[in-house]
Amino acid sequence: MNFLYEESSLTPLKVARASGFLDWSSQPSLFKHYPDFLFRYTFGELEALRPLELARMISATTAIASKPYHQLTVPSAGNLHPIELYVQIRGIKGVLSGIYHVDVGKSEIVLIREIEADGLEPYVGLGGAVRGMLFVVTSVPFRAEWKYGERAVRYCYLDLGHQLASLSTSLKLHQQNMTILSEFDKKGLDEQMGFKADEFVSAAAFCGELLERSVTPMREKLMSVAPTDYSELSSTLADEIKKSGLFKSSLEDMQYEVSEQNILQRRSARYFDAEGTLTSEEIERLMDKETPYPLSCYVLLLNARDKQAGVYLKNRLLKEGEFADKISALLVDQKFVKNADLVFVLTSKNFSENTLAQAGIFVHKLYMQAEVKGLGCSGIGAFYDKKMQDFLGTDEKILYVSALGVKKK
Repeated sequence: MNFLYEESSLTPLKVARASGFLDWSSQPSLFKHYPDFLFRYTFGELEALRPLELARMISATTAIASKPYHQLTVPSAGNLHPIELYVQIRGIKGVLSGIYHVDVGKSEIVLIREIEADGLEPYVGLGGAVRGMLFVVTSVPFRAEWKYGERAVRYCYLDLGHQLASLSTSLKLHQQNMTILSEFDKKGLDEQMGFKADEFVSAAAFCGELLERSVTPMREKLMSVAPTDYSELSSTLADEIKKSGLFKSSLEDMQYEVSEQNILQRRSARYFDAEGTLTSEEIERLMDKETPYPLSCYVLLLNARDKQAGVYLKNRLLKEGEFADKISALLVDQKFVKNADLVFVLTSKNFSENTLAQAGIFVHKLYMQAEVKGLGCSGIGAFYDKKMQDFLGTDEKILYVSALGVKKK
């Protein structure tokens, strides 16, 4: 997948050429819907389903250019949401055992098929039945490609990381843990789930008890339903995502308590308070934040009381200076970043589905930590790749950027 790093890199010329008119009336549908005749649970109907709802739900809706703008508990580049979430539920009191789709647009959990002795376990490499929830997260790349072209591959996997971290956070709030599954035939699960050429399994996980009793394969595939109202997905992007691997890393605990209110209030900050600064203790804690292998994290300290402004790596000063204007320019002239206190730049030698998803997980944890502390955080996927590498003095691939600071009231 490394070749797509160069193909999807941004330059000032590319940005200038792509800055023309975008016909929003041609935007593909944001959320997948299964037929109305299927049985469903409405969000809020059953307490047992609350962790699932919190992990992916609309928490606020506004209007932009007379179109609804849905803000979810999980962020997405450009508000395009190229992710879908499915869950198999077995043995949860009061809930029909079956395979469900989380319909965010309608705030419903839709039963695609009931299960008994059969289920998805044989298709995700499990020898026994899961009493609890088994999750399947998919990518719908055309939703992002429609606006971002080949760079959409980045946003699919960054969003995947956000979704996995959101699931893990919501489950932890309800005293449940999630285990990632990766040793199985992804293509086989795609086929069994009824997916065609525009939706692909990207990750699977479960929470609950793994029983000894075996599960029989399903006799038939699930019904096929298109994830968008139309698709013009390029063969390059489709082929790359089709052959890409599954997310394989573990998800470490958040290390701090998150409330339901924190999850529901998560927003991407677009205004930071230039006069407000984090305390020295908060800055040290954030700069000491452990980065998952094989990622590196460069930290630009823009605004601090007792620490030298500049570029840091592993809390070591690499480059001294005031770089607010510079980083704003490198982030495609996103001026709101200038008033942030810290900017995190995640890099890796490898540009892959796994490192991108890890970057998304890292930034999602920053979002949650910021909410707990009453701070503002924003994930930023638009940057001039080569110029950012030159500025940092690294040949590692730039994966994701996040700005954090005091929210402007």
